[in-house]
Formats: sequence, structure tokens, C-alpha cells
Amino acid sequence: MASVAKIPLTQARVQFNTTVTSVENVEGGQLPVCVTTSDGRKQYFDDVVVTTPLGWLKQHQDCIRPLSPRIASAIESMSFGRLEKVLIEFPVAFWESAATKADGGTDDAISFVHWLSPSYATSTNPRTWRLECVSFHAFPKPYRRNILLFYTFGDCSSHITSSICGLQDKERDGWLQDFFEPYYSRLPGYTENCAPLRFLATEWCNHEFAGNGSYSNFQVGMADAAGDVEAIRHGMPEQHIYFAGEHTAPFDSLGTVAGAYTSGEKIAERIIGSKEILE
Repeated sequence: MASVAKIPLTQARVQFNTTVTSVENVEGGQLPVCVTTSDGRKQYFDDVVVTTPLGWLKQHQDCIRPLSPRIASAIESMSFGRLEKVLIEFPVAFWESAATKADGGTDDAISFVHWLSPSYATSTNPRTWRLECVSFHAFPKPYRRNILLFYTFGDCSSHITSSICGLQDKERDGWLQDFFEPYYSRLPGYTENCAPLRFLATEWCNHEFAGNGSYSNFQVGMADAAGDVEAIRHGMPEQHIYFAGEHTAPFDSLGTVAGAYTSGEKIAERIIGSKEILE
């Protein structure tokens, strides 16, 4: 992350703790795009790339002015998920066999676990939400860790994030342990000596600037999913306003950090190319 951030931090003027309230094309100005912030300041630019998540765009379409009807339709049509992640670190990878841990190989490692409809934790999961996790111990060295990464989504994510919102330290970890222990404790090799060391949980459903969710997706019945992505990806070059993020990434990397990064690079190339044509 430090390597990725080095160039913008050293060569750009980054404004922290600043909330943008509108991005507007202004006709006749020397700099055609006006960005207004919550403190009332107006700043003008040649071009603006809006990198907010799709969920934020859904909630704030009126902040982009004027927003083309096709892009507005695409933002409405595409769906925004509620996927959350909870990482749990243990003192040992108890779920791996002694032979696997001894030879250090990954061929026989447990890499993925799926609880289809767990009915044995009714006090914490009365709706039997399905859960799944990925083992970081299945990674090759030096990336191997004694960590299980749980994925949650939909109503289960909303339940977890709303329950831990505002909790701190031991109280937060205690809630997460009560919720997830019925699942990781059923993996082979678990004993009381394998109690978790620490927890790390995302709370995108609670974050306004994340759009109260995470990751774009495509529901059954969408009329033109590919066209919707392409419309947002194209942006509004005639108004000097563009969009970037995982929802505008190449089709083979939609919904990924790598895709979001790539989308930003491609928009930068387009903007630079447009200036070269004018020159």
C-alpha cells in the first residue's frame, strides 16, 4: 500500500477530511468542472474522476450534474451487495492435519469451508444464514498465516455490522467470538487451547462513503448488464467527468481491488490521450 500511495502523496495535493457535495460541469469556464465541498468551497478542474463506490452513486445521483440519462439508468440497474469479511487469527492452524503442517505443503491443505445451512447456533443465527471461510494457511510461504477469513453477505452481514457498530476492543471481539465459535470449533483438531488471538471485521454496511455496502453485482432479470457497465465506464468525456472503481473495471475483474486500480489507470490514459489530441 505504501508503494501504491507514494506517487499521489508526493506529487499530488491530497485533501483529507473533506466531503464533496457536488461535481458539476460548468459551461463557458476556463476550467470546465466545479467540485463543491461541504464547507462551501468551490474548486475548478480540467477533468474530474469520480471514484466513489456504486452504492454511494445510487444514493447521490443528484451530486453529479448533469448526469446523463444512460448513466443514471445504469446506476439504477446495477446492484450493490452487502458482502463483509471477518478475519480470525488463531495460535495454530488446528484445522490442518499433522502431516500437512509437518511437510509444509499445500496440496492437502484445507483451503475452503462452507456451512450450507447451520442449524446448531439458533441463539446467534436463528435464520441459519450460510457461511463460508478461506484458510490463509493454505497459501504458500511466506504468505501463510493461522487465519480463517469468513465471508458473510445479505441479511447476515447487516446483522453482524449493526450488532458490532460502536463496540470496542473486548466487547467487540466477544460478540464476534460468540457468533463464529459454533462454526470454527467444528473444524477438525479444535480444542480449548485454540481460542482466537484476535478478530478483524469490516463494517462497510455502516459506512456512508462506502454506500452502506460493498461490491457491485448483477441480479437475475437485468436487461443489459454489460451495457450498463460500459456506460458508466465510458463516463461523460464531453463534460470532462469520468468514473472509476470496481463497478467500471474490465469484465474479468469486476468486483475486485485489482479491477478498481486498473479502471483508474485506464481513465488516466484516456484523459492524457485527449489532451494530446487537442495539442
